[in-house]
Amino acid sequence: MRDVRPLGMRIHAWLRAAILDVAIKPGASIFESDIAARFASSRTPVREALLKLAAEELVEIVPQRGTYVARMSLPRIEEALFIREAIESAVLARVIAGADRKTVAKALQAIVGDQAAALAVRDTPRALEADARFHRVLVEASGLPGVWAVLEQARETHHRIRAIAVPELRSGRRAVDDHKAIIRAVAAGDAVAAARAMGEHLSRNLTLARGIAALHPDYFMAPPAATDGDKT
Repeated sequence: MRDVRPLGMRIHAWLRAAILDVAIKPGASIFESDIAARFASSRTPVREALLKLAAEELVEIVPQRGTYVARMSLPRIEEALFIREAIESAVLARVIAGADRKTVAKALQAIVGDQAAALAVRDTPRALEADARFHRVLVEASGLPGVWAVLEQARETHHRIRAIAVPELRSGRRAVDDHKAIIRAVAAGDAVAAARAMGEHLSRNLTLARGIAALHPDYFMAPPAATDGDKT
């Protein structure tokens, strides 16, 4: 189907996906001329797209120097995971308190099947889409679908971690096992076990982020330099 969106929106969507999926690596230079040539456009819609991405903190525009893919921040990832755990533990409690938790568990099981099938053929984008769908179905089943917008924003803060970890660290199998533990707790109506499983699942993302920071330090912002007041 032909994409009828305005050109600036199409460029923004393409760049955004390429950044989040690490097709364009953190810290890489972005050249307006290359993107304009790719889309057979002038530079104006490219600049519009880049300004929007800068507002989303996915690119950094440095006057007189250039435009770069924003590097990741371990502190921001840790904050995003803190937000996710608070929200998703509450979501699980609402789902488990509902009358249709076993129906929800069955729907989640089908999604995990899709996730495992994608991993088996090393289809990382499809596996990540199934992962997102798993968490979205939980939110929608809680009766508070609007919460997904907040959760999705937090998830995007560390989407690049998942995009790197699945192919490089083979983290997908562990995510599938974590999802299965959450499903078992939902089906059993065990809110304590569900919250524990979700907490362990999310904490693994921070461990992966730290591991990737060790493997690819150039993908991350440098920690702030210590000041004299920080020294003891």
